[in-house]
Amino acid sequence: MRTGDSPANEVLREALIAAVEVARKGQKEKPPVDPPARLKQLLMFKKFSERALGQVRDVVENDEEFRARVVEAVSKEKVGRAGWLWLARPDGWEQECAELSAAAAQESEVAADAQSHQVLEQKLRRAEAASEKAERQRDKAVRDRDGARLEATQARAEARHSQEESRGLAAELAQTRGDRDTIQKNLERIQRKESRTDDRLKKAQREIERLNKQLRDSRQHHEEEARKLKERLAAAEEEVAAAREAGFEPPKTPEPESPPPLTRRTPVALPPGMLKDTVDAAEHLLRTPKVVMLVDGYNVTFKSWQELPVREQRMRLLQKLEEMSARYPEAEVVVVFDGTATDYDYISTTARSLGVTVRFSPAGVEADDVIIERCRDYPLWQPLVVVSHDSRVRESARSLGANLVQPSKLLVLMGVEMDDQDDLVGFAVR
Repeated sequence: MRTGDSPANEVLREALIAAVEVARKGQKEKPPVDPPARLKQLLMFKKFSERALGQVRDVVENDEEFRARVVEAVSKEKVGRAGWLWLARPDGWEQECAELSAAAAQESEVAADAQSHQVLEQKLRRAEAASEKAERQRDKAVRDRDGARLEATQARAEARHSQEESRGLAAELAQTRGDRDTIQKNLERIQRKESRTDDRLKKAQREIERLNKQLRDSRQHHEEEARKLKERLAAAEEEVAAAREAGFEPPKTPEPESPPPLTRRTPVALPPGMLKDTVDAAEHLLRTPKVVMLVDGYNVTFKSWQELPVREQRMRLLQKLEEMSARYPEAEVVVVFDGTATDYDYISTTARSLGVTVRFSPAGVEADDVIIERCRDYPLWQPLVVVSHDSRVRESARSLGANLVQPSKLLVLMGVEMDDQDDLVGFAVR
């Protein structure tokens, strides 16, 4: 059976664990039966990592006597059809085992797609609920503003009436100076009324300003609705201008200045108390809308899987990036490798369809130069995150306004636990 067609360790997990149990039981027999030497160190394990399963598999495949013991001690129901075929190896077992492994891989992929679809549906429902809430708030703001407008109109009418009464009394004073006391009392009454009218007008103006602020805040999420409200607000301002002509001058609201055009990219700000270049910071950056994460491919794989062939390193990294991308669908992930795509069929049919874009550097060009050039190509408004511990890449990316993440932090975020020392190789898949 070809290595590429053999079932994955996860498909054979029950059979591999059953082999360890057979070795444990052999030690308890009288006389005891010694387990294969390479299994002794694993007999105390309660949980088995991918590496440990691989070691058990290697022992079973290379020790025919031990494999025969395992076959006699297990049943098809316990280890599954694929596990039993791999242990017993009847005629044609390779083909059937490969078919079972392919079916298991397809089921896993379908389950991952279904989970991603469910996450997107939940986000859509939350967005629709937020939109409906904002619409209700906008309608309430419109009603409040219309009420304030009516109150302002009434206040202006009273002000005009007071002015006419004041002018009449002034004419009467000029004609009948003998009745000064009566006229003076009337003037004081009018002044008090005008003062109350001014207070009501100022209150109405403050209410209009408050409503204007609500409309400006709402415009961030509803630009089209804000445009319509701005047209209505212009009508209210025309009415205020008419009041100015009648002798009332409301406080002027300065027009907001247009923001200056961007000249350089600004790194994404972290919440207060969150340290840079940590796992929490990397997760916060991946949740930033429209963010692009540029990954220095071999820079990451050499910190976790350097003992594997280069092709297998790429496969491991792409698998982990695809799983991570499903959790952060708003982020665009681009991984850059040195050299040409020797296994491009897998990359074009799998990685691109699951939210990860793969780039290979042209002949004679390093991946570092491709990443730096990509940082210059993206628009200045788009947030960038660069994953690399190469000093030249990090300095160039920092000068171009990108946020930086160490490869070890990305590996932890993808579910690969690193050793305590950041520069040493070691991992355990959770």
